[in-house]
Amino acid sequence: MARPARKTKVTKINFGDVEGTPGQRRGGRRIPEGDYLAKITKVEPHKTEKGRSFHWQFQVTESASGNKKYKGTTFHYYTSLKPDALFNLRNLIFASTGKNVTGKAVNFDPNKLIGKVIGIIVEDEEYKKKIQSRCVDVLPKDQLEAEDEDEDEDDEDEDEEDDEDEDEDEEEDEEDDEEDDEDDLDDVDVDEDM
Repeated sequence: MARPARKTKVTKINFGDVEGTPGQRRGGRRIPEGDYLAKITKVEPHKTEKGRSFHWQFQVTESASGNKKYKGTTFHYYTSLKPDALFNLRNLIFASTGKNVTGKAVNFDPNKLIGKVIGIIVEDEEYKKKIQSRCVDVLPKDQLEAEDEDEDEDDEDEDEEDDEDEDEDEEEDEEDDEEDDEDDLDDVDVDEDM
């Protein structure tokens, strides 16, 4: 014989601290494609059948032009620990600290990046027949601001600047190579194991 259904008790629930509005996607709202400043607010280890990764949470502070309309919008970003996908984590470390870990073995504490402000690039993507905003890349905040300032210049001037930047990057890389191998990225607790 079937049991009679239990009556559910009335429970008081406080939704006062729940962010967003009904119908809003979990993790944020759709915002215009573009460049934004964002704060790293959370990181958690993430494991799937495909492998291990870090699940990052970024919160927009303002657009590259200083517009705060989308402040608080949250984005989720994953950095796989697979060798062929480590470039994303390397780019995030560089974006948040300015330290280049290319070609180095390091001990890395991801929690040290919490609170750092970075540049993020947001693009639209279709998911389940709906358009949503997605963080597709990260970069240092000073590069983001520089790109925003360069928008009004001629394409020719931008090409010249890009060439100069590449030359400067090559010079910096050469200087980095000449530095002592004890570069330990103190501010993010990334220690070399070489």
